[in-house]
Amino acid sequence: MALTLTACQPGETDDTGAAGSSASPSATASAGATPTASPAASASADNGSCPTIAKGHKVIWVNNVEGAMNNVIAKDAKMHCDPKSDAGAAYEPVGEPKTYSMASGDTKVTVISKNDMKQKTLTAQDGGIAHVKTCADPNGTSYDGGQASADTSDCWGMNFYDVAVGADNKITAMTEVYSS
Repeated sequence: MALTLTACQPGETDDTGAAGSSASPSATASAGATPTASPAASASADNGSCPTIAKGHKVIWVNNVEGAMNNVIAKDAKMHCDPKSDAGAAYEPVGEPKTYSMASGDTKVTVISKNDMKQKTLTAQDGGIAHVKTCADPNGTSYDGGQASADTSDCWGMNFYDVAVGADNKITAMTEVYSS
């Protein structure tokens, strides 16, 4: 299942693999409109509306969060993009799930607030990972599930995140990707 993203995270300009970014948030959404740029889209004239990957980053699709809210279970995301089209990029989860942990409680997690129609930067321990968990597994049915259903009214919806991953699969930065 491919999901279309509008001028998404910087990523590869073809169908060869995962994508990611390191730039800071730059786009906001307005009510009733799909955002036209990702937190850090850096498409250039030579690659159309296809994003460019930042070194050391990739895009993942989060399946769930487990283990006292510090393990992100996710698949790599493969980007599909036609540089001759203004449609932007589409991502799809591929491969087997991998376990990532947060580098620290102070790791920045930038999420999209559907209620506010803009991004907000939190830390992993101050609401960032809780938002990721709620949006990826709203019914609490994953590994450490059993909780009551969560309020997902603030979730953007596609669960694709640009992550910087350091040693031992530790996420050092995490930014939700705008999607349609």
